[in-house]
Amino acid sequence: IPKIYAKTIDAAPFSILGLDCVPIELQHGKGSVFGFRMGKFAYLTDHSEIPDTSLELLTGLDVLFLDALRHKPHPTHSTVERSLKYVQQLQPRMTYFTHISHDLPHARTEQLLPAHVRLAYDGLKVEVELGA
Repeated sequence: IPKIYAKTIDAAPFSILGLDCVPIELQHGKGSVFGFRMGKFAYLTDHSEIPDTSLELLTGLDVLFLDALRHKPHPTHSTVERSLKYVQQLQPRMTYFTHISHDLPHARTEQLLPAHVRLAYDGLKVEVELGA
C-alpha cells in the first residue's frame, strides 16, 4: 500500500530526492499555478500567460515543455502562436509543446513548427542534465 504525504508548496525552491526544484508562477486565466524548473529543464503546462518576473527565471534552458493548447484563444491556456513567442524570447535549445488538443493535427502542426519545437506525445523520452 503506497504511503502518500501531501506537502503544500509555495514560490520557495525545494528539493525532491536531492533534485532542486524552482517553482515558476504562471497565470491560468484569472488564477495562478506553478510550473517548475530543474537545472536547465523547465515544465510549464496548464497556463495562459507567463509573467515577466517568471520569464526572468527561464533563461539558459536546454529543454522547455510549454502549454500550447490550440490556435484559437482559450481563457486558461496558451495558444501555439503565444507559445512560439515565448520560445523566441527564451531561446531554449529544444521545446516541446504539451497540453495540446485534438484541434492540432500532429504531423501537419509539426511541419509548421521550427525544427527546435516539437509536439510532445505519450511515451516521449527526453534526456536532460538536471544539474545547475
